[in-house]
Amino acid sequence: MTPTSIMEVRLPITPEWIDELTTRMEENTHGGKPRMLSRIVDAREAERLMTCATRVLKREKTLTRLTMEEGVEECIVVGDTHGQYHDVLKLFEIAGKPDETRTYVFNGDFVDRGAWGVELFFTLIAHKVSSPDRVILLRGNHETEFCTECYGFERELKVKYGNTMGRKLYPLFLEVCSHMPLACLLNERTLVLHGGLFRSPSLSKREARENPKLGTLHDLEKASKGGADPMGEGRSMIAGDVLWSDPILEDGLRQNVNRGIGIQFGPAQTREFMERENLKLIIRSHEGPDARHDRPEMPSIMEGFCVDHDCGEVGKLCTLFSAPNYPQFIDVDDERHNNRAAFVTLRPETSWCAPEPTSFDFVPRPPSQCYYDLDCGGSDCEGPESDIRPHEPLHIDVGEGDERERWTEDEMSHRLKLNHDAT
Repeated sequence: MTPTSIMEVRLPITPEWIDELTTRMEENTHGGKPRMLSRIVDAREAERLMTCATRVLKREKTLTRLTMEEGVEECIVVGDTHGQYHDVLKLFEIAGKPDETRTYVFNGDFVDRGAWGVELFFTLIAHKVSSPDRVILLRGNHETEFCTECYGFERELKVKYGNTMGRKLYPLFLEVCSHMPLACLLNERTLVLHGGLFRSPSLSKREARENPKLGTLHDLEKASKGGADPMGEGRSMIAGDVLWSDPILEDGLRQNVNRGIGIQFGPAQTREFMERENLKLIIRSHEGPDARHDRPEMPSIMEGFCVDHDCGEVGKLCTLFSAPNYPQFIDVDDERHNNRAAFVTLRPETSWCAPEPTSFDFVPRPPSQCYYDLDCGGSDCEGPESDIRPHEPLHIDVGEGDERERWTEDEMSHRLKLNHDAT
């Protein structure tokens, strides 16, 4: 392979191929020419890689159950990474790459805000295709059409692949995300999900709003993954809750007014859920230093890890954030938090439910451009019903029962449409 050759996606994808891909993409980030990425992975190969990832992810349920096999020595859980490619490569150096002894669970928010979401996304889905049982990719609220329109990834694709090919690749990206599981249950004792707990689907619309009650893991397993743009109502209510909800310090279950989607839940609700489902640990992500700055009553996330709800002998609910010195870009009047990031290691000798956090600092970044309007806000304070969307949504919300349908793109309008005859 010559330095200028295109990386051809051929199955099986090997660790050596991924090493070559990551090395060449990292080197390219220092050149100041984002469009040169298409000289490493051109649009055709990018489409092939995303198509392979979609096939793998479609086989996984909304709640994927992961039972550790003999010989697996550790499970690494990773929180938000937000296009900070160099920091993820450092994380792999510290924790080790996925292999027969090491499993990874990535807890969503791979793209947006950082300048290298495309590179990071390609790396993670390549690992998923290469080791589908050793790499779990969970969906975050940024693996949606709303967030990627507002916070940079849609534009990043167009910059790196041109307007025409970027518009063609974007629906494929949304399709990959629409098939990602919402949660992972590890050895029946540890639950990993992006935002937080969720409401019962048996509620009427009014009950869900005024008198909510928690759903069960069985509800989650049977729920829709949410489609391209989970709006948090109807068939996508559970998806919206899982992706956007937040813990609070006082007991109770209420609408997440701050974000306009999802719920807020207190320690009593976490204890209730964990006791009923026989859990010992819940790991969620979703909140970085900017979000916690706006909620000073909550524990600090400045080291990348904190315990939000300590339920004693029942267990713990923790927040994990894996993007150091976040966000990459700030407005001139904003405060830089200089936070550290963390990943969590789970081991068999503690029954996979005693988190061992490892904190690390950021890697100095090459000069790069910002792909979104910094006035959008730093902590996703508004959900998909807000008026900050740059254009009308292209999505068709796919719910339970529509798994055999897929998106196609109209060549004239570039709007997504559902092909009801696809298998």
